[in-house]
Amino acid sequence: MMRYFIFISLLFLHLNADVTIQEAWQRVQKLNDGLAASSGDVKRAKLKQDSASSMYLPSVSLQASYMHLDKPIGLQFDGALTGNHYEIDFSEQDILIADLRILYPLYTGGKIDAAQNVYSAKVSESKSKYKMEQDKAFLNLVKVYYGVVISKSLYKTRLESQISLQLHFEHAKKLKAQGQIARIELLNAQVKLDAAKIKTTKAKHKVEISISALHKIIKQSSLPSSSLFISNDLNSQSHYSDESVENFAVLGVLDAKSKQALALVDIKKAALYPQVGAFANVNLYRDDSVLMQTMPNWMAGVALKLELFSRSDRSSDIQAAQLLHSKVVHLKAQAQEDLRLAVEKTYNEMLLYKDEYESLSSSLDLANENYRLREIAFSEGLATSVEVVDAQIFLFGAKTQRLNAAYNYVKKISQLCVLSGDNELFFEIVNNSQEIK
Repeated sequence: MMRYFIFISLLFLHLNADVTIQEAWQRVQKLNDGLAASSGDVKRAKLKQDSASSMYLPSVSLQASYMHLDKPIGLQFDGALTGNHYEIDFSEQDILIADLRILYPLYTGGKIDAAQNVYSAKVSESKSKYKMEQDKAFLNLVKVYYGVVISKSLYKTRLESQISLQLHFEHAKKLKAQGQIARIELLNAQVKLDAAKIKTTKAKHKVEISISALHKIIKQSSLPSSSLFISNDLNSQSHYSDESVENFAVLGVLDAKSKQALALVDIKKAALYPQVGAFANVNLYRDDSVLMQTMPNWMAGVALKLELFSRSDRSSDIQAAQLLHSKVVHLKAQAQEDLRLAVEKTYNEMLLYKDEYESLSSSLDLANENYRLREIAFSEGLATSVEVVDAQIFLFGAKTQRLNAAYNYVKKISQLCVLSGDNELFFEIVNNSQEIK
């Protein structure tokens, strides 16, 4: 009968399809709106880079203009011999001109190369920001996914505790009826049972809330099939530190900012050099007037432009751009130092939770044995109900603390993988670790 009760109470936890942590992550990568938005930023940056790749190509434009003059352009004069007044029109009063213009940059002082470097760096920056968004979504998934796992385990533990207290209460009623224990003993057993029922109900609600959160994240009504785990095959702290200062997403953003700052320096320097370009102009339409007929059908040449005086101090502009690059370099150095400290802290916390979990295994054995002996002593009149209940509470506490240590351990593993710049490493650790049931 008791086993049937446990089965019915836990059935609601297993009504949906199961999903592994890796399958859940695949769904998040496909369906997360934040990742979709960040992916769009990457695509836009690439399109702008593609657009900038044609900056060295000639620009071709069609220009047409219509003009209405107050009077035609002409020449008026008097004949010296005849005394007559003459007027010759060189143009019509309405003028329509159409030209094809071509401009080809020959030398820009490195400005075009620098501009293309900016666009390339912006693509790298958008990719790194997308990776940061991935890391954020990944850590949230691990927290919520394994939050369901631990909430289910804690609910099961609460339920088992309630069932044990129910059995103890039933046993106490029989002993009271036989006059072997005082009424206060029975009341104590009942009070503890009622409190356990309330806590079990709260634990059940926490399970339901955590499951709802998971469903929203993976956009699917599934339950975790992966378990909490403990790994005995991790790399050294220095390994993760070295990986972090090379691969962490924030450093990718700073690298991209550094390249943009260098390109800005080159752009500012380009203003000191002349701009040289070839040009051509082809006449596509002209009227039959004398003036239009005298215009050439086409022309070509080379133009040079050198700005001799600027309203801004170009030397100061260059220095400001160089200072910006220097700032980014220092920020990256500080970020690398902070990363090493973060990895050290996370790694040590991970080891502490692992040690806590393993040390609690012996405490759990002690708690089980203590509860068993208290139950036997109570049935023989050698222990009070309070002692039995205290033993049960100690047993529940040991189980809960052990589960929390495992949950915190898993979260620290995920943080360590993110700091190392490799989320996929987490799944390798999962597949090679000892599951906790």
